[in-house]
Amino acid sequence: MRTFCQNPGGFVSQENYDGGLAVVNGHSYKDRKSPNTNVAVLCTLNFKHPFNQPIAYAQRVSELINMLGAGHILVQRFGDILDGKRTWPKELAQSNVVPTLPDAEAGDITAAMPMRPMVEIIEFIKAVDKVVPGFASYETLLYAPEVKFYSNRVQMDENFDTNVQHLHCLGDSSGWTRGLMMASVMGLLMGENLADRDK
Repeated sequence: MRTFCQNPGGFVSQENYDGGLAVVNGHSYKDRKSPNTNVAVLCTLNFKHPFNQPIAYAQRVSELINMLGAGHILVQRFGDILDGKRTWPKELAQSNVVPTLPDAEAGDITAAMPMRPMVEIIEFIKAVDKVVPGFASYETLLYAPEVKFYSNRVQMDENFDTNVQHLHCLGDSSGWTRGLMMASVMGLLMGENLADRDK
């Protein structure tokens, strides 16, 4: 479990993949702020024998969630998830936390999200609440689906050399990193490597 894309004063947004698959993202504006902070909570699933199609799996789960939201992103209050009930539009309209994605559909994420990632997300939110009190508030809003379709890893050696001479592949595009910090470290290591080669 990890957080990703933290946006104090940010906005939840929708992006669409091929086939009209609607997934959650988030962004910030320089001169416009919301009263909310949005952050992605991601659960990594590793599949082994006999199943090895994680991207297809994530697409199917996302399609189910889209189906429940009639093609829109689903939003549900954390407290409703804990109570085992869906969030109704009237309840969402009366909440203190106002959604920053206006056309998100109030509903039941747990009706489509598999149990293992859902339990891990709930436990992660509760754990973060110990460090950031209020993170697990009843009115905290969860949007779904938030998925990252990571590609295969580019084959490289310990010097970041690919099978194409003088071609190095770094950061998230290489498939080896999962965010800015790791991508930055990879860039730093590549820079040191190139500097050592010039000596």
